[in-house]
Amino acid sequence: MSEYPEWIPNFIELDEYGGDWREYLEAVYKYFCDELVYNKAVFKNADVGVRRIPETDGKGFGFWHCISEGKKEESRIPDLDRCKRIRWIRAVIDNYQEPQVDYWQNERGREKCHLLWYDETYLVVLAERHNKQKGNRYYLLKTAYCTFGEKRKAALRKERDAYYKSRRRP
Repeated sequence: MSEYPEWIPNFIELDEYGGDWREYLEAVYKYFCDELVYNKAVFKNADVGVRRIPETDGKGFGFWHCISEGKKEESRIPDLDRCKRIRWIRAVIDNYQEPQVDYWQNERGREKCHLLWYDETYLVVLAERHNKQKGNRYYLLKTAYCTFGEKRKAALRKERDAYYKSRRRP
């Protein structure tokens, strides 16, 4: 029996591709495109977009940001934990109302962000945007990453709990 709910997809493991990084990367990218680019996710009745520019090796910025880590964009390195969970992004968005997903909002810079935290281990961040020409709202996938470190978890819990507390009526 799996430790994950049925709506969480299985990991995509490097071993399944004979340890060939290029082949694995192409498979992970295909999943990303199939689930988020060609078949858009919908969050709160609005499309979720993915940033494409700038591209690296023919793959969009949003993809690279979701599979790599590092403080400076130009020197981020791939993270296998992020890669193997690439299909979790769509699953968490589609199932954000499930009890295993904590949801809250915050302001990051001038952006209103929506945070979807699965089982305190995997975070998806969506920025709320407005298309002035079309007059509609949409969301931009900012990032998704594993939250294994206790310091990171503590900071996210504090932010989440403050949001929940602020939403309660006296």
